[in-house]
Amino acid sequence: MTYRRLTLEYDGALARLTLNRPDSANALDLELAEELCAALADAEMHADCHVLLLQGAGRFFCAGGDVAAMAAAADQGAFLKELAGRLHEAVLALAKSRLISIAVVNGPAAGAGLGLALNADFILASPKARFLAAYAGVGLTPDCGVSYLLPELAGPRRAAEMCLAGRVAGHADALEWGLINELVPAEEIAGRAQELGEQLASGAVSVLGPTKRLLRARSTAGYETHLQEEAETIASMAASADTRDRLAAFAGRSGG
Repeated sequence: MTYRRLTLEYDGALARLTLNRPDSANALDLELAEELCAALADAEMHADCHVLLLQGAGRFFCAGGDVAAMAAAADQGAFLKELAGRLHEAVLALAKSRLISIAVVNGPAAGAGLGLALNADFILASPKARFLAAYAGVGLTPDCGVSYLLPELAGPRRAAEMCLAGRVAGHADALEWGLINELVPAEEIAGRAQELGEQLASGAVSVLGPTKRLLRARSTAGYETHLQEEAETIASMAASADTRDRLAAFAGRSGG
């Protein structure tokens, strides 16, 4: 498959998936969401591939959903439900995949971008990384598993600060709270991700997928149902005039 909004490269037992909309902060529109689903399925089918490196091109890891596309949609509720649905297919595939995923966060991860990172098995971050929910600012509720995973990882109080009060977790906070595995200098993070991927792939690869499934069994038991509730809730926000105004204002500020 030819991808327009991401790149997928194979390097032995490693697959490198790069969100490739740097001029749009790697924002997730419907096309990128569909390509993400396809790329994850492609990597899953490669029998010799055991580790997935997930990264963003340019300054951002991922700025979340494409707010300009949301604001421009004729039926915002239907658009939000479709976009969230496709993104949830992707994060569920990531969570359930036999592949061990490493998110390489060398810049801001916001909204759905935060969710994408949290669904990975490992997160490496540089001092340039920032983690923020960012939903309330545009009148939306969390998606991509943020409302499920963030309380588990950071605790309910910190999750409330991030999702309700807009707190941004810098790299030091993220390390202290257990959101990330390692803090790596920006110029070394790509090499460290490669090193970790190769380390994982050099062991008993037959146990990687089954062990991951066992480790995640408890947390994924109700995850799919929760994602469906997230998608329905975020779509319902389109009925709010405040949300419509916030989306339009944000899209205008970002040049959308």
